[in-house]
Amino acid sequence: MSAVLLGYELRTGRPIEVPVGHMAITGQSQASGKTTTLEGLVSRCGLRAVAFVTKRGEGSFRVASPIPPYFRDRCDWPFIKSILEATASEKLKFQLAEIIKICQHYSGPEGSWDEPKSLRDVMANAETALKKARGIASRVYTELFEYLRMVVPEIERLPYSKKLKLRTGLNVMDLTDYDFPLQALVVRSVIEWVHHNAEHTIIAIPEAWKFAPKQRGSPVRLAAEELIRQGAALKNFLWCDSQDLAGISSVLLRQVTVWLFGVQRDPREIERTLEHIPADTAKPTKRDIATLGRGQFIVSFEREMYRVYVQPAWMTGVHAEAIARGEEPVESAREIVRDFDLEHAGESE
Repeated sequence: MSAVLLGYELRTGRPIEVPVGHMAITGQSQASGKTTTLEGLVSRCGLRAVAFVTKRGEGSFRVASPIPPYFRDRCDWPFIKSILEATASEKLKFQLAEIIKICQHYSGPEGSWDEPKSLRDVMANAETALKKARGIASRVYTELFEYLRMVVPEIERLPYSKKLKLRTGLNVMDLTDYDFPLQALVVRSVIEWVHHNAEHTIIAIPEAWKFAPKQRGSPVRLAAEELIRQGAALKNFLWCDSQDLAGISSVLLRQVTVWLFGVQRDPREIERTLEHIPADTAKPTKRDIATLGRGQFIVSFEREMYRVYVQPAWMTGVHAEAIARGEEPVESAREIVRDFDLEHAGESE
């Protein structure tokens, strides 16, 4: 499918389709309806998708299949470096030589070890090097060992699957019980699996400013940049979900072809929104962005721009069109959600 129904234009009720490609969805959490938008688009585009729940209080997915976390153990030095940067929340520079040493066969002043086969082996190498290191090297190995000691036990306690099985439609992994470094490792493992094994698959990166930051490396950023540059040929796409655009990897943003802008109230974020809308279109006003309602987005792709009410997966097109025209209040969606939840609660019993 080259295009998918997004929803209906505000006031006119005209159906609006968008290209299926790399996408960015922004807007205030709990106020814009990003989760509902993701559900609706996946349900209509015919592709399978993977999304992640990373913190309590996030919008719940109603039309989705829960799947267990998937993780693939790696111990190459770029991967270890990205783990440590995610754990430390800073870019590691002068530690690079020591990171490379503990990730390969080594025999020298700091000790001797074989090439590691797991993260625990890497941690053991760091501990061995620490015992003989002096001066600055001692400080570096201390940091590396402590970072790994935080991450490795958490990974070993994670009840993850070594196989990733995706169903048709939206698949959701619940990662709320794990700290951010471990969440990042799971998201990266999923991206890599899709990149090397799947076709016609969407990955929704939550909080893209955090998982794929502009200023430092992270496990997710490296894998996401590789997929977004090469995945389109196999119809594998990234959808970046974020409250705002500040701090997201520039490589990811440059590859985005469809932009969905939800409500924003911060003046700086409103300015960033306007900057990402093509100059030769009739740009919305700052007030237009600040007064968008729940489920209402400004969509921009190619040289097109529309104000749209996004059709949820659990709502008929007739009702969504009526809301877009103003013939039904946006609040009427709550009644449909309540009925939907009651119906499915009854089925589960």
